[in-house]
Amino acid sequence: MYRNKLILAALSSTLIFGAAAGAGFAAPGDGPRQHAGMGRPGPGAAAFREITYVRMLKQFDTNKDGQISKDEATTGIDKIFAAIDTNKDGSLTPGEIRTHRQTQMQAMRDQRKQEAGKNKDANAAPTAPETADNNDQGRPPRDGHDGHRWMRHGGNFMRASLMMQRIDTDQNGQISKQEAEAAFDKLFARMDRNKDGVISIDDMPDRPLL
Repeated sequence: MYRNKLILAALSSTLIFGAAAGAGFAAPGDGPRQHAGMGRPGPGAAAFREITYVRMLKQFDTNKDGQISKDEATTGIDKIFAAIDTNKDGSLTPGEIRTHRQTQMQAMRDQRKQEAGKNKDANAAPTAPETADNNDQGRPPRDGHDGHRWMRHGGNFMRASLMMQRIDTDQNGQISKQEAEAAFDKLFARMDRNKDGVISIDDMPDRPLL
């Protein structure tokens, strides 16, 4: 049950942000993209497609045939939408999305604690003090800059706002069920590169392992 909640949490990001990002997929053959203003190469459309495919397989592939049909994807998205729409009014508000995202992050932190505890019991070796939930106190700042973490969070907020605007086509500040479905339809169409009606390994880019 707990594992399923983690999978649902991961896939919720695909609904809220991935569907909107899907509209900006690079065409086949395009190279890596740059994150705006960061000057760093992004993962690109190929990596985004691979990650999304694996996440969809975990939750949407109900018959375990290694591919996701449109019906399977639609059913999965309906469940995710219902999980985020806590007041059941048929729309996702920024507050509901923010609360759900916070729940996601807490679930991931809890999972890391569980895994750390299992490793400790298995290896009988001391582990580092748990400081991740205390604003990373007791650990040197990442990249040597105290403000770097806050810059990263600010960038995530900006991207989330942009994604919200892309899905919220009527600009009323909420994501309706119809808007979410429309955004996901675009994502499915982009993922189904050979247009056979399913998302499978055949739609993934041919890239060397190393």
